[in-house]
Amino acid sequence: MASKIRIINFVPEELPSYRPDVDVLYSKELPKEGVETTIVGIPKKEAIFIKGDGTTLMTSKKMTNKHLDSLGYFLNACKLSMQAKKNGFDVIQARDMVWVGLFTLLAAKWNKLPFTYWVSFLYAESRTMRAKDKNENIPSWKRPILLAKGLVEEFILYRFILPHSDRVYVQSDFMFNYMKNKGVDPQSMMVVPMGVDFDKIEESSQTEAKQIPQWQDSIVIGYLGSLDRLRKLETIVQAFKQAKEQVPNLKLLFVGDSEIARDRECLLEEAQKLGVADDFIITGWVPTQEAWAYLKGVDMVIGFMNRGLLLDVSTPTKAMEYMALKKAMICNDSPDQQYVIEQSHCGRVTDGSSESYANAMIDLAQNPMSEQELDAGYNYIKNNRSYSYLGQQVANDIKNVLNKHNAL
Repeated sequence: MASKIRIINFVPEELPSYRPDVDVLYSKELPKEGVETTIVGIPKKEAIFIKGDGTTLMTSKKMTNKHLDSLGYFLNACKLSMQAKKNGFDVIQARDMVWVGLFTLLAAKWNKLPFTYWVSFLYAESRTMRAKDKNENIPSWKRPILLAKGLVEEFILYRFILPHSDRVYVQSDFMFNYMKNKGVDPQSMMVVPMGVDFDKIEESSQTEAKQIPQWQDSIVIGYLGSLDRLRKLETIVQAFKQAKEQVPNLKLLFVGDSEIARDRECLLEEAQKLGVADDFIITGWVPTQEAWAYLKGVDMVIGFMNRGLLLDVSTPTKAMEYMALKKAMICNDSPDQQYVIEQSHCGRVTDGSSESYANAMIDLAQNPMSEQELDAGYNYIKNNRSYSYLGQQVANDIKNVLNKHNAL
């Protein structure tokens, strides 16, 4: 085996991508471990070919609409995967694309190359669930089409792609167990959660905290992210109201916004109705550095993930970033968030109700986390969820997969 391993990796994003598993794990960390990747995606405005140090980004041609873009991508994936061995690649990989995954799997078998498949979200299950959900804004004629597509893709994924993959990378322990119950061989799977880029964490340490001037002597609770109504953040506003009854100098800061103006208005109306509007501020979208500056200025932060199969299989990054920033964190019992807090002994886990969030807010206001607790959270994330650590684990696994395949 050559000292450098070359992977061709088919991803469903437009490139360049700012997804950390593309931008950090494959583009920055794996090359350090001797694994070079060519990432093949969809063009944003025009076809690109960017060759970097250990990573190459390339796309299919830009077409006149998104449907033709998808077709062009599929045909490009077919061509490149069939030529993979001739072009010097050692491994073929696909992520979250059943039809591309099926063809690239066949191409890998034809070329006698190992094939790996990355599952970051349950897209097939999502389609079937949306088709059956009467609350989804989907035309009635489209529902059976979406349902059929989801069922067919689920059948192909679990009967053909995953059983014949040399490795299946999954997002979380919860997803691992879900896949195991679907019949996927646990020996073929490896859990690779989303991680934290500690280079950015170190950069943020130079950022000066930004505070609301009139809140200088208050205890501030912060939330960073989308205010999409589906996130049900009114629960946090209700918890804030309850907590203020015991800790009057609490303030609530939401750094973020929603694409739909009404979502933000609903939160402000809820605060008005509860009588806490004067102690609640929404900044709207701000540049990343400013958002992190706001985060540095708060006393505790909120992690909130709706429960349900599609989100339970995920690994929310906010909780990990908060802990890496040494912030006292309150989250609900989304499986991975709960696991990280239990393992690190840093943070507070709630059952997702406003009452339990209120109790955690009161607890942290009256009994702030010690430096020892915050350091424990930071060290756990750095040692277990940094992209540097994950890069080493994935690179070692890729080498093992290739060695095992070559030994056959």
